[in-house]
Amino acid sequence: MKQITCAVIDDEPIARQILEDFIGQDERLLLKGTYKNAKEALAGMTASPVELVFLDINMPGLTGFQFLKAMTNPPAVIFTTAYREHALDGFEANAIDYLLKPIAIERFLLSVNKAWKYIRSADQEATEIAAGAVESSDFFFVKADGGLVKIFFTEIFFIEALKEYVKIVTKDKSVITYHTISGLEEKLPAGKFYRIHRSYIVSINAITSIDGFMVKIDKYELPVSRTERDAFIALIASGKIISK
Repeated sequence: MKQITCAVIDDEPIARQILEDFIGQDERLLLKGTYKNAKEALAGMTASPVELVFLDINMPGLTGFQFLKAMTNPPAVIFTTAYREHALDGFEANAIDYLLKPIAIERFLLSVNKAWKYIRSADQEATEIAAGAVESSDFFFVKADGGLVKIFFTEIFFIEALKEYVKIVTKDKSVITYHTISGLEEKLPAGKFYRIHRSYIVSINAITSIDGFMVKIDKYELPVSRTERDAFIALIASGKIISK
């Protein structure tokens, strides 16, 4: 069994000790470091990266949210805090889970179960794709909701940039994942999608109408940037797109 490498970041010594004890009782976890503040953690985790971090939110200096934004490639996160009102912010930051202090061992183990599914299932999927075991010409996977979500190209309406995240809107659902819109654009099949704005990529086949600087897709209206509108309209008019 390949253990998940992890770290604890919390300004409270007792909180750090409790998490260290819990981690030591779970053979799936390998503790690589404990840090009393985000600045110390940034230095330590740059030298010794981990896959999962148990992260306090309210800390002197950088908060837990600011710490994540300061990292180029942040690890998976389980937030730990004494303040219930941060729960929504924690989930919006795409955290695996949110632990309210004082943390019970049973609740801790439930979070680790989620982390194991999220991190190790992603590893397995990457291995299968590299080995050619997964056919990816019609779909791709993104990390979301504590696991992997399959997205079919033909079901995508549009993709929207949300700072460090993107929202993929399909016929049936919306999925938010930690990704750059430019990186996701590289996965899309040529000729079927167009980046109409720095914050939007649309499926050409999903477009209902184009009116001025707005594109309508189903119930959504999306802006077309002035720099892209002429090229976009010319492309549509030329018929040089790939139909379904």
